[in-house]
Amino acid sequence: MKEIIKNVYHLGDSGCSVYLVNSQSEDGLVLIDSGMSIDLIKRISKLGLNANNIKHCILTHFHIDHTAACSDLKNLSKQVKFYAHDLDADAIEEKGHDSKTAASWYGVDYKPIKLEKRLKGDLENLQLGIYEFQCIHTPGHTPGSISVLVEVESTKILFGQDIHGPFYKSFGSNLEDYQKSMQRLLDLNADILCEGHFGIIKPASEVTSFIQRHMNMNRP
Repeated sequence: MKEIIKNVYHLGDSGCSVYLVNSQSEDGLVLIDSGMSIDLIKRISKLGLNANNIKHCILTHFHIDHTAACSDLKNLSKQVKFYAHDLDADAIEEKGHDSKTAASWYGVDYKPIKLEKRLKGDLENLQLGIYEFQCIHTPGHTPGSISVLVEVESTKILFGQDIHGPFYKSFGSNLEDYQKSMQRLLDLNADILCEGHFGIIKPASEVTSFIQRHMNMNRP
């Protein structure tokens, strides 16, 4: 559990890497994915932060290792609002999508949550406190995968969860879409990449190298 840059934290790994941004406003704390255990989220007290002040959670895609703790989070912080892309939203809001969400892989009984907003199109911006969260549609791993770009003190931070894959028919994966999505991320010239299972990657040259390497590994 550590600060990546001012107001941006890597909470650790709970199925996936979980990240948090302090909006420095009444919008409170913003999670990027919930992971699988509420226990990880509760530990933000070590950072001098209160989990009850988590008011927003942006879900990068529908996989269980990124969403399982959402229901417990809602019980912990009644005011929390969830966001995900429309193409992945049904599996987040409804039961019966185990093959898509990989819930059966983990032996987890997923408890659906209601989204505050279904993000649509190629890009939607969420202004939360002093930061703009650019929610970029980056299909490939799943149809509704998104990556989130936040600029903090002129540093571009890219939350590009699961850039590495994997890719399965049951997920709705599409390698041609993936190639286009990764090129879109390369064009952002991000300074720091916060990846879903590989943690924090920097500087910008390493971010570029990581994305290109996985593009080459996963060509159609």
